[in-house]
Amino acid sequence: MIISIEASTSDLSLTLSNTESILSHISVPFKNELSEIIVPTIKKFLKDNLISFKDVSFLVVGCGPGSFTGIRAIISTALGITFSYNHIKSIGINSLAGLAMSAFNEAKILKLKYIISSIDSKKDDLFLQLFKINHTKNKSLPFVAISDIETIEIEKLYNYFVINNLSLKEVLFVGHQSDIAKNIMKNLKVSKNLTQHPDSLGVGRLATFIILNKISLNKTAFAFDKFRPIYARSAQINLT
Repeated sequence: MIISIEASTSDLSLTLSNTESILSHISVPFKNELSEIIVPTIKKFLKDNLISFKDVSFLVVGCGPGSFTGIRAIISTALGITFSYNHIKSIGINSLAGLAMSAFNEAKILKLKYIISSIDSKKDDLFLQLFKINHTKNKSLPFVAISDIETIEIEKLYNYFVINNLSLKEVLFVGHQSDIAKNIMKNLKVSKNLTQHPDSLGVGRLATFIILNKISLNKTAFAFDKFRPIYARSAQINLT
């Protein structure tokens, strides 16, 4: 069994899956009480699905960027779980890559070349990352990150396209402020995902692909064998 957890924005989401299908998924909105609800929510999720941590082989966590408080709470909890149940293998996922994975099939169908993922920074800007889609049918990764995580204002999205030499015809945009992005760049293709923020389904799908195809985590730029926070800003800025 695989348990995936994401809480880098405003929802705590949990997914139970195996390597073949999604078995269960929940999403719980939170404000400032994540550290209080995360453990009881996970315990109830396991109980509702008639399993315990003894049945879990992999714990997958979206490690950010996003809310400093959310990332800190989820990683602390995940570390506690894997310390108590040392048979569980850890997979940390860049939440922007997980978000890109949620739009991957859509981008493939549209025969696009790139996905831009966007996450709310909780400031007046957003976290952004560019991924190039792998259109081959081999067992390599579904996409590769071709830029570092950047923090930009949505009004500067056009400049981002120019700097990265991107064509509107090649890109699918998914995530925070997608409606505004569409208004700024009229012909921009925006994902039709109902959920335009990181979710455990996306990080779980990406981790499952890695597990199934036996891809070394060291060969990716967005998956890790340890839970480590991805803040994209210094902790000092996030704490103000």
